[in-house]
Formats: sequence, structure tokens, C-alpha cells
Amino acid sequence: MFSKEEKKEFKVSFWNELNDKLTEAGKAKGRNLEWLNYPTNIKRLFFRMEADETSARLCIDLQFVTKGIREIYYLQFQDVEDKLKNVFTTDVNFVADLDHWNGKTISRIFCELKDVNINNKEDWPKIHEFLMTNFLNLDAFWEEFNELFYALKN
Repeated sequence: MFSKEEKKEFKVSFWNELNDKLTEAGKAKGRNLEWLNYPTNIKRLFFRMEADETSARLCIDLQFVTKGIREIYYLQFQDVEDKLKNVFTTDVNFVADLDHWNGKTISRIFCELKDVNINNKEDWPKIHEFLMTNFLNLDAFWEEFNELFYALKN
């Protein structure tokens, strides 16, 4: 078992290694890919990566304060569900109302890689590949379809 500090250092190493790989992938695309603060240019619409002791997820989080606005964006994502199915390497999951760890109710669209453990370094290549592939695909999706979502801002 790891101590609390060892777990923290392990996770920092995991995310730093992934960040380095994404930085290189971004350079290959001719731009800087900011996965931590991905510029969706829509306040309260976030692309998130998560990894824990059971799985890894790439998430589209809709954290709008007003439920009605969150629902409008969620419906727009449902309208392009077929496109998202082609983006993600695993099933697309839609959760209209998710009780987030921050205490708020959000909507989430995500893909998930199960049976991996961030604390098992042997799983890192598989998790990194999953997150990188799906993030780069989501980035390409966003470049193509972001105008559909920008139109909702008005």
C-alpha cells in the first residue's frame, strides 16, 4: 500500500507524463493542446480527464448554473451523438443529472476504459493511450462542430 504522499506523487507523475505526451501530439498538430484548461470558449463547458483505481474517463462536463441552459447544451450533444460515437473508442455514456463531487448537479457525456488502475504503473501506457486518443479525437470533433454550440450562447 502507498502512503497518502506516495499516492499523490504517483498521480502527479502519471498526469505529468500524459501532459508531456499531449504536448508532443499538439506540436505535431501545429498548436498547443491545453488539456487542463481546454479552450471550449463556452463558460461552464469543460473537457475533463479522470483516472482512478477502477477506470479512466474522458468527460464532457456541462456545469451551467441554470438547469435550463445545461439541458439545452445536453440536448445539442445528444443531437450529435452519432458523431460522438465515431469520436470515442468506447461507448458514449450520457448522464443528464450527475451529482458531482463538488456538490453540484451537472450533465456529463463520457467514454470510459474499465479495469485499469492509476496506481498500477503497468496500466499507465494503456490509460495514456486511451486518454490521448480520445482527447485528440474530441479536439478534432470540437474543431468541426463547435459552431453548433457557440450558436447557443446567443
